[in-house]
Amino acid sequence: MVDSEKKCNICGKAFENSTKLNQHKSESHKSETKVKKTASNSSRYKATGIAAAIAVIIVLGVYFSENQQPSVTVIQGVRCDPTESIDFHIHAHLDVIVDGKSVTVPAGIGIKPNECLYWLHTHNTSGVIHIEAPQETTFTLGQFIQIWDNTPSISPTFEGMMHGDKNFKVFVNGFEYKDGYDKIPLNAHDEIVIVSGSVPPTLPQSYEFNGL
Repeated sequence: MVDSEKKCNICGKAFENSTKLNQHKSESHKSETKVKKTASNSSRYKATGIAAAIAVIIVLGVYFSENQQPSVTVIQGVRCDPTESIDFHIHAHLDVIVDGKSVTVPAGIGIKPNECLYWLHTHNTSGVIHIEAPQETTFTLGQFIQIWDNTPSISPTFEGMMHGDKNFKVFVNGFEYKDGYDKIPLNAHDEIVIVSGSVPPTLPQSYEFNGL
């Protein structure tokens, strides 16, 4: 009986001894052996390449997930929506005076280009605060300032503009408001003046909204 170990694993032909088996493989299956070996190496390289690509993707995914800042879409109850709401639409005006000089309120507060707009935002440097929400709600100056300081790429921030002053004064329609700026409501056509440093002898008491 022929030992199964002396059968050719390529064609199944049996031989009396290992010498004849090896000779048979060398003469009859040289090309098949080379192809199989090449295919095996190719598969091994391919598998290694796929594993390396997966490893790179995992590393990049972890890096970006750890380093990308999450997009904040709600600040103190004020949501950032893809489009402007018109159900509740009013305007107030803000002036900022620092060390006796009027400074510009930045455009784009509360606006994330190609993403969303907060219900409180500015379109230009006029100081007009647009209050646009899906329903009538009382918003505050404190909410607007938080949105200001949390809108990406806005310069200067409110805190930077005030040079860290925490004791600034706020006047609404010519009258000083002493209950804390964060509680000041934003009403239609209010003229709000924030003063850091000495208070000028005269302050804006109203603003011409020109139909807004």
